[in-house]
Amino acid sequence: MGLVGFWHTGYMEFHEPTGIEWVGLPAPPKPPEFPCTECGLIFSSERALRAHRFDGHATKRPTLLFRGRECGRTRLMVTSPSVSADWVTSDVESIAINGRETSPSEAAGFLASVKVGVQTVAVSNGPLERTFEFDFCLAEEDDLCLVDQALEKLISSRELSRNAIDTFIMRAGGGVTARRYREGVAAYLYGVLAREAVEDPGRVDASGAPIYEQRYNSAVSLLSTFDRPAAEAICGLVALHYNQFELAVRKTNSHRVSDVAARFRSLLAGGAFVTTSLADRSHGSFDRALSDSVTEDLLDLGATALDGTQSSMVTQLLPSLGELRPQDQFKVRLIAAEALLAVGDIDGASRHGEALRHSKETGAWYAGFRTRLQEVGR
Repeated sequence: MGLVGFWHTGYMEFHEPTGIEWVGLPAPPKPPEFPCTECGLIFSSERALRAHRFDGHATKRPTLLFRGRECGRTRLMVTSPSVSADWVTSDVESIAINGRETSPSEAAGFLASVKVGVQTVAVSNGPLERTFEFDFCLAEEDDLCLVDQALEKLISSRELSRNAIDTFIMRAGGGVTARRYREGVAAYLYGVLAREAVEDPGRVDASGAPIYEQRYNSAVSLLSTFDRPAAEAICGLVALHYNQFELAVRKTNSHRVSDVAARFRSLLAGGAFVTTSLADRSHGSFDRALSDSVTEDLLDLGATALDGTQSSMVTQLLPSLGELRPQDQFKVRLIAAEALLAVGDIDGASRHGEALRHSKETGAWYAGFRTRLQEVGR
């Protein structure tokens, strides 16, 4: 955009003397102008003009929507079949897929046909350009079953080691379209290995978080879109690990995780909760074969009866309370407070209740717990 206007020199010349020499003040310089070529508005800076062109008039940002949601800069994983109508463009003058120019309708048809691989979509509208990436991983049922079968063989071997996980990957490797599913399960298994202190004990990532949590997080990001028992069990176990009880409750195929999470959710809501043992629900729950030893102990504790009949299970775990991470101490103290209250141990129940009192999640629970504690103490 060229500069409109100019700067005066500040000097005035008089070619016809009048007898009185008078020199006025120099004219002030004319400020620069930046006109919009499309609507005619004039701006005092190029920055203001750019902002106007982006937000203020007809040149709109080109967008690509997938199933009604606008796509962004982050690569999007597509794990289920789509149709052309799922891919919609708006304010797009030109579109290219993997560098090849095409039309919006042809692009939609092509994207709906892709099953595996990364596709790069570039759209533009005048001077505005955007680029999106989609990682297609539409797994075939036969390939998913191959991963499930390889996992069942690993579980039946009752061995978890690098070699065992490598063997799982090799057995499941033939399922090409189930790559993400296989990688997610493997990431979780490596996480369990790390937490059990068999591999890389004590190592942390750049943020200071344990390596096993990094692998758990990676597993969930890969598995959350798969409707498979193993994927649901793993996602449920990791949700419980982070005290995401609302999310863990929805993993109903892993009914032990779901039931224990539901108990924690009810406790924190300050409402009625199941006091009988939940242990009978653990039979056949797939998560039992996949949980790490710490989570397994916490699930057993979370499933214990809170009616005073199984308080010994709680007291056995309390000596190692200080060795647990804060989120796990939270779960132990919540169960311990209720279990000890049920057997009339007011001091013990109060001690764990007070440790949870100032947590933002325990307000409703603590109010009810305190009332029940006072009633028992009378």
